[in-house]
Amino acid sequence: MMSPVEARGAVGATAPPALPPPALAPLDDTAESVPDTSASLADAVARRAEVLVLAAQSEQQVLQARLDRMRASFNAAQEVRSERLRQMNMLRDMAMEQAKHDDEILKKYIAMI
Repeated sequence: MMSPVEARGAVGATAPPALPPPALAPLDDTAESVPDTSASLADAVARRAEVLVLAAQSEQQVLQARLDRMRASFNAAQEVRSERLRQMNMLRDMAMEQAKHDDEILKKYIAMI
């Protein structure tokens, strides 16, 4: 018995005929409508518009997050500044009270002399 390779190489053996490429089906003359390219174009435009809207929304969200971080940073810096000003005011008030006490003591000392 011969192997398929030997059978192909044998004299008088023929190769199987090649199949023709599948042909496109002819258009039906009785079809009610033609292919709707405007609908597929409208769908493509709608999908593109949706993608653009989603991209714009995403960009807005990123910008809003950045703005929120900037606000938080500014608020934190203002809180630190306010606390420092409060402490400075307290120290100034304490210094004024101390100066008043020192004036009273000086007046009493002068009165003793």
